[in-house]
Amino acid sequence: MDIRDGKLRIPEFQRPLRWRSAHVLDFFDSVYRGFPVGELLLSKRSAEPRLLHFGPLRVDAPAVPDALFVVDGQQRINALAGALLHPDTRPRGDIHAVWFDLQAERFVRSRSAEPPPHWIPLNVISDSFLLLGWLHEWPFGKQRPDLVQRAIALGKAIREYQIPAYVVEEASKEALRLIFKRANTSGVPMKESEVFEALFDGAGPRPIESACARLQEQTGFGVMERDWFLRCLKAVEGRDPRHTFTEREGDATEVRASAVEETETSLRRAIAFLADDAGILHLQLLPYRLPLILLARFFHLHPSPHPRTRTLLVRWIWRGALAGVHTDSSHATVNNLQSKIDRDEFASVERLLFTVPKDVEPPAASTVWSGHSAATRLCAVAMLHMDPRNVDTGEAYTLQEVQRLLDRRDLAKIFRDVGRDAPSTVARRVLLPGSKQIARLPHAPEEVLRSHGLDRSAADALLRGDISEFVEHRQRELDRWFQRFFSERSAPGEADRLPIAELVRRVEAQAATT
Repeated sequence: MDIRDGKLRIPEFQRPLRWRSAHVLDFFDSVYRGFPVGELLLSKRSAEPRLLHFGPLRVDAPAVPDALFVVDGQQRINALAGALLHPDTRPRGDIHAVWFDLQAERFVRSRSAEPPPHWIPLNVISDSFLLLGWLHEWPFGKQRPDLVQRAIALGKAIREYQIPAYVVEEASKEALRLIFKRANTSGVPMKESEVFEALFDGAGPRPIESACARLQEQTGFGVMERDWFLRCLKAVEGRDPRHTFTEREGDATEVRASAVEETETSLRRAIAFLADDAGILHLQLLPYRLPLILLARFFHLHPSPHPRTRTLLVRWIWRGALAGVHTDSSHATVNNLQSKIDRDEFASVERLLFTVPKDVEPPAASTVWSGHSAATRLCAVAMLHMDPRNVDTGEAYTLQEVQRLLDRRDLAKIFRDVGRDAPSTVARRVLLPGSKQIARLPHAPEEVLRSHGLDRSAADALLRGDISEFVEHRQRELDRWFQRFFSERSAPGEADRLPIAELVRRVEAQAATT
């Protein structure tokens, strides 16, 4: 069946899909090895025209008299369609940006701009002609015939793999409920009510909730509140945030439908920028929400900004956060700042930089740890960039592990306090998801201690129960790291010049008018 013709349907859900990146990679590994991956349960009925979402893939589906709705198997269908039909030439960032490492013979998720040359994207191997074209242009094709054969075998294994499917026709609702319940008792199940809504659509899709769910599913950045998505939507449209949609003339329903789609796309780009360029890996770590609104508008108008623009935007984010300028997210402030972002990319980033001071001070490790304050989030981001290692395994925490922790717990339950007396400071907080790990921390190897900003003297003090001496040693280590980390990102001593080509263009334009 062809997903692109709109016959296969997965309706909008009120809650996000449950598969994460590891599930998708394991699924494709099973397909490649020929392991069974379960059966699909489908229901045949008519379907109205609708914009369908399969991960990053968008399908503008027409009305279909005999559409097949996925009752059981939506996770697998989304994984297949999202990876094999990924719309990007070089997928990256989302959980469907799946590549195959031809050397290591394993599936991987790409988060970098330039994956290694021995990686091949799955949206190439899904079509034999695309695969042959890729291999023809691959610079190592003649040098590594073994990898060429491996790529061909990969494509054959994926394309020829068959998943059994059952189609239910003319079944009563009671019978379907029973089928749903029995079909979803293993794996990563949907709740019965969610499966039922998948077949009968319930009261209809909720576009903003669905968009927020897809963003969480595809980026792992955390669940965005609907109110904040709506604020980003208004910025994308260039609306005055003080005005509601009902106050605008025209068909509000039609405007909202198109705006949600555009806002979701812009936010996906903005989130990728925050994670990959600014180093802010999760919504819970974002010091202030104001930049997210403005970045949504910026990436709507400039989907692929110049590398220098991205560098300057990073400085704007960190300077505004460190100076506390981004605290104010009132409607008046948002309206003023979003007006500075227009279709002139370089002038827009210049105007944003003018709103934040260049000289900023990093937070200190003596800062009191205070829930979700901006200072706490700033310090948490910096400590996560020390590549902390698990006390028990000695392995560095992966991005996916950190995001999963932040999805389930607040910062205080991730960065645990090694002391007991109030007030707690940043220097007393260590990335220890398990409370029992505190007792094992002093015995950890040197490389584990260093990854948490600890030296042997601090570990010995903790072992003796001397928290004051522990804090003294760790505070010194963290302050050095904070100074380096925040200086590199806010770049107070560097010129905020635009690209040379843009400066030349401005000079030429000025000369032409004189």
